[in-house]
Amino acid sequence: MLEHIRLTFIKAALKRVAFFLVGISMLSACSTLPPSYAFMTNQLNDSVSVIDLETQKIVKTIDIGEGKRPAGIATSQAGHKAFVSNPDGMDIAIIDTNTLEVTNRIPVGAGPVGIATNKEGTRVYIADWYKNIISVLNADTSKIIATIPVGKSPAGLIVDDKQQRLYVTNRDDNTVMIIDTQHYGILNTIKVGKAPFGVALSPDGQTLYTVNVQSSDVSVIDTKQAKLVDTIDVGEWPYCAVVSPDGHTLYVTNQDDGTVSVIDTRSSSVIDTIEVGESPDGIDITEDGQFVYVVNWGEATISVIDSTTKKVVSTIKTGKGPRGFGQFIAKSK
Repeated sequence: MLEHIRLTFIKAALKRVAFFLVGISMLSACSTLPPSYAFMTNQLNDSVSVIDLETQKIVKTIDIGEGKRPAGIATSQAGHKAFVSNPDGMDIAIIDTNTLEVTNRIPVGAGPVGIATNKEGTRVYIADWYKNIISVLNADTSKIIATIPVGKSPAGLIVDDKQQRLYVTNRDDNTVMIIDTQHYGILNTIKVGKAPFGVALSPDGQTLYTVNVQSSDVSVIDTKQAKLVDTIDVGEWPYCAVVSPDGHTLYVTNQDDGTVSVIDTRSSSVIDTIEVGESPDGIDITEDGQFVYVVNWGEATISVIDSTTKKVVSTIKTGKGPRGFGQFIAKSK
């Protein structure tokens, strides 16, 4: 009986040790996870600011090259890459998001501005503002594998991996196009507001939003029907937008107002207006939906908004002429 009790005690002790070791192992694994970053294009000093999302501080400034004028940005967490469009350099720069170094530069044409990537970072789509085409880059081979003729002055791009779709706004045509990413054919062309620039997609892929600069509104599109279903008035000269991870909130930057319009997507109504910095441009949201990052071109800052309180909780100084046009925060979903 005594021996049985002793063995039971030893087994219990061994289990506790095993549990402790597993816990230590898990803590060690967690501690080696790379930090989450935002990658901010600074058009007027040819650089990208790397911001640690936990500390909300710049940890590195990456030189993109004199006269490149970086504007667009697309990030892939799975592919460990950030893709930067350089309109004046007529190329894109590829940044390794682990080492925070430029690893490649690829010529793409006269006026690359809008840029997007699939989740894996293997296909990159680049909008040529002057040639009215989308170039498709195989990021593994660094080769352009297709070009797609689109409307006039293509700008915002966003990819839906699940539905194998690419959406592009054509600013000077007042349209948005839906493109099949398997065969690179145009499936639909939809009329929207005046001078569409930024674009955002709901997490379920069912609703697309185009930000129409000159009509100061947002067009709401049912992607399944490929049909315009609503129009929402926002502030003056809106530029870009992002949808919350739960799909319930749309945030829109208004350049001439220095504000962000907060829209309830279920009612298609503006529920709040938040004052940010001068001439807000790009916008993105953290993967957990807690913070919204607003890029202020006019004063070279980023306003960080708490999505719960709808208040600016932090301001980050960047390089000159920050754009952040595209998805500058990498996400796993």
